[in-house]
Amino acid sequence: MPVNAIPFRMPAPVEIPAHLVSMLRQLPPDQALRRAMELLLQIEAGEILIFEKVDAKGRLQLAEVVCPDPAEAGRVREALAGEECYGQALAPAGLAGRALEAGSPLLVMGQLGQGEESPLTPRLGQLLAGRGGGNVGFVYVLPIGGGGQTPLGALTLVRGAGAGPLNHEQPGLTEGMRQVLADILSG
Repeated sequence: MPVNAIPFRMPAPVEIPAHLVSMLRQLPPDQALRRAMELLLQIEAGEILIFEKVDAKGRLQLAEVVCPDPAEAGRVREALAGEECYGQALAPAGLAGRALEAGSPLLVMGQLGQGEESPLTPRLGQLLAGRGGGNVGFVYVLPIGGGGQTPLGALTLVRGAGAGPLNHEQPGLTEGMRQVLADILSG
């Protein structure tokens, strides 16, 4: 199956424990974002978590990359930093821009063949599928804000094919954290 970006609805949020929400609210927004991403790593919501923010001029910027291994996070950040979508208006700005414009999460999955067109930005596609192509796994692009609200950014959860899609409590917890982040970042 070629790589597809499919709009979908997240399930009802699971309430994030009050002590975690309180702890996040006490941090500056950028630190709260990073800590929330680390908490999502703990529930194995993704192997790579990426946050792309919308700057004051409405352009998409790479803001944060979190992985279990900090050295890997640095390599991923370096690989993605040169994507052409950064510094651009939302409309052409890759998956995050599409999700924010639509106000809807996207699920991206499928096989990426060498030289094939895909909804993935070039560097992200290469990072996930390799130079020769392959399975991109499960990529969840979750807009924060967007739709009728002011777009704030998009949280992307990358899960390898072997990890499978989000399951059990992961989708509800992820949606709960997304709502907490929206409140903190709009703050």
